[in-house]
This record gives sequence, structure tokens and C-alpha cells, in this order.
Amino acid sequence: MRRLLSTATLCAVALCLAACPAEEDTGKKDDGTKADKEKKDEGEEDDAGSLMVAEGDGGVDGPVPPETSMVFFSVEGALYPMACFDKDAKAIKSGSDCLNMVKPGDDVRVASHDSQYNKKAGDPVEPQCLAGSGKKVAIGVEGITEGADFLYGTWPPSGIKIVNEVDDDSTKPSRAHVSDDEKAKLLAAIKAAGGATGEELKVHQVADVNVTSDKDKVYSVYVPDPKVLEQYKWSGAFLAEGGSLDKLTLLEKSKTKKDVFEVRGWMDLDGDKTHELWMRLVFAEGAGDRLVQVQGGSAKPVGKWSCGAVR
Repeated sequence: MRRLLSTATLCAVALCLAACPAEEDTGKKDDGTKADKEKKDEGEEDDAGSLMVAEGDGGVDGPVPPETSMVFFSVEGALYPMACFDKDAKAIKSGSDCLNMVKPGDDVRVASHDSQYNKKAGDPVEPQCLAGSGKKVAIGVEGITEGADFLYGTWPPSGIKIVNEVDDDSTKPSRAHVSDDEKAKLLAAIKAAGGATGEELKVHQVADVNVTSDKDKVYSVYVPDPKVLEQYKWSGAFLAEGGSLDKLTLLEKSKTKKDVFEVRGWMDLDGDKTHELWMRLVFAEGAGDRLVQVQGGSAKPVGKWSCGAVR
């Protein structure tokens, strides 16, 4: 982050840019009845094994990939398609292929951290982050900027069942730190990726994710450049499969050395049992999102960064 060298300050601005305000503390569950209700509302399996999601305006049931095509959106004053699964082609796609799947009047599902609602898709519009560009690359949705702070959405609504969010405390200092041994392994991975390390390593995020295992982790790190105040020697993110830093996969690295990365969530967009990661790039002037596939020990981006972010 430009002009931001401390982890605490960097995290605060990154979260502000991502438009993800901290959730209110809901407190501990005080009895079994309340716990059971919250478990069902949050989308866990009930006794019949039927996965339902979020209270919102009612639960959603229905097919998920690979039984159906699906589009995953970020919210930029409209639904901005980041990636999609084409059931007929049996492939993950991006861009206009995803935009064209959704027709005016179709039901879509939008979600904030703690609520979900069905909405009606409108015509293609400019997303807020590209206002004035003339690029109608998003789906207009009435009321999407009102009420809840919506973060993402899906078509069809049932697709939202496969979307998982990263814990919102993963960029806080209490989580975003590593041991000396972990630091040494991360510095070695940066060097192997062609990065300059120096002596100092800063940790922006440590997040629990699930690519092939629920023990996977993502480490977002950067190395300050002591000679240039507004940039880094290196910035990027690694996947630690099974939580082991002995097996690190480079997910993203900065080309400008002026931005940092976060993982926001994961989903199995094509139903192949390997989840795609929802990544976010954050820099002084804005941010962008895209999905990343991990295959055979390497990462492959799905499409371009959203909102015109060029990195």
C-alpha cells in the first residue's frame, strides 16, 4: 500500500478499500435452542443433509455446479461477473461469456457478511468503479446499494451455497503474524519466486481456506523497500497446502510493487472437488478482484482483475 508501511495501517486501509466493515460482535451462543437456530441460518447441514443458506428473505435450495451453469459476481454498485461455469462446455469462463448467461428478470442472490436476499437482474450497466467509461460490463440490480452492504452474488440463487468467506479477522495483527521459522520459509519462497527479500518481512494476512483440504492457509506478505517510501521490494501471496510452509504455491505477486493481496473466499466453481480462490488486489488508488485456480502446484488466474485494475 502506498505510503503505508506498518501492518496495522496497511490492514485498515485495505479493509476500507474492500468496503468490508467489521461485523458486530454477536456474542456467544447461550443455549442449545439459539445455537441450533443459528446453525441452520448460517448454512450448515440439517439432519436430512439438505444444505440451506442464510436467513435473508428465506433459504435457497437447488442445483450447484456441475449440475448447473453458474455466475459468481462481486458487487460494484451492480453485479460485476468475475467468473462462471458453463455446464454445456464443462469449463470455467470469464468476462462477456458470464455476462451473457444472465437475462433481465432472472433471479439472482446477493449476500453481505450476515444476510442474503433474492433480487431481479436488470439490463447491463456500468459498474461504479468504471463510471464514465461506457463499459456496460455489469448487471444492474434494483436496491443493491441500499440496506445491507452486499459483497457478492450468484446466478442462479442456489449457486451461493458453494461460496465460502474468509474470516474477517484474517488481516488483523492478532492473526497476521508468523514465527521465525515460518518467516524463514516465506523468505526462501520469495527468493525462489525471483523476489528481493532484505531483512524485513511484513505479514498482511494469514487466512484459513480450503483448496483441497480444510487445513490449507494463505499467507499474504510483503517486503518494504527502505529506499523508496511508497513501494516494496516484493509483495505477493502464497498457498500453504495442508498448512505446511514446506509446500508453498505462489498465488499472486505484484508487478508494480505498490499493492498487496488478500484472499476473500473460495468456491468449487466447476464441481471438480478443488476450490478456486477469490483474490483481491489492493493499492492506493483502488482495488480489483479475480479468481485463481490451483492445479498441479501452480496457480492460474481466471480472467482479468476487475474494475480495470492492471497489475
